[in-house]
Amino acid sequence: MDDVELTASPASVTATMSGPAAGSSAPARPRAWRLPAGIALLGLLTAAPIYAWIAVLQSQGHSAAALSMPSMNMNRMGVFWAFPVLQASGLAALLWAYAGVALGLAESGRTMRWLPLRRRDLDRLHRYISLLVIGLIVVHLIATVFDAMGDSLMTVLVPQQESWTAARWAYDLGIFAFYLALLLGPTYYLRRFIGTRAWRFAHRFVVVVYVLSVWHTLIIGADVQHYGWMRPALWLAQVPLLALLCYRLIAPAARSRGPAGAATRYGVAVASAGAVIAIVTIVAAGHIDTVVQSIQ
Repeated sequence: MDDVELTASPASVTATMSGPAAGSSAPARPRAWRLPAGIALLGLLTAAPIYAWIAVLQSQGHSAAALSMPSMNMNRMGVFWAFPVLQASGLAALLWAYAGVALGLAESGRTMRWLPLRRRDLDRLHRYISLLVIGLIVVHLIATVFDAMGDSLMTVLVPQQESWTAARWAYDLGIFAFYLALLLGPTYYLRRFIGTRAWRFAHRFVVVVYVLSVWHTLIIGADVQHYGWMRPALWLAQVPLLALLCYRLIAPAARSRGPAGAATRYGVAVASAGAVIAIVTIVAAGHIDTVVQSIQ
């Protein structure tokens, strides 16, 4: 019943009164599948152009992977057909995870009055975006198994099993993000069993999934580095999220219970503001690759 709206619009009421069931007082129920189907379609429309872009470049030998690994002859699309799938699904998952985190921060901070949606509708939208992200991650995982690079279920599900040692850390971050997403995603449907307070506490760690996913993308190797604009774009895209987090932490700080809660909020907000300054400085100075390599 959570996804069923028990109200009828004026248009639907008019249509009902003018139709064969004119005496009925039963409220009209909109189709509950429309929102999840629409979100799934948007996910497909997001991944499809990314796939087409990478597949065309790869077939011509001009993709980042083809340029960084010329001996692999990745323009053989019959062999490396899964590679653009894994990259497109991974990037689409990251884009929608970004949207989900932004929506969650804005919604929890009560800053979305400009949206013509009620709190219940925002909750549903946020939930379906989270499920879409998990679905795209699963596609990303399966495509990695079939990418003709020697991966298997062991390398994509078990940490420290990747034979490509330079990318092992990046693989592990992706594996941890996947498992954490699987643990946190269904908790919404367990609220009645674990309690709303426990669910809200666990839900905060969704941000950790996003952070792990970003670093997985940044340090996976030369694939991202060869697209010269991608790393700076990924870094700068975090600035609005960090700014939103600062607002979310500072706005209710005066209502925190006790000085310890307010101090924690202000401390994290100051750290987030410092991260914004650091990101802008690193990107402006052109030291992105140096920082990523130092962590890699």
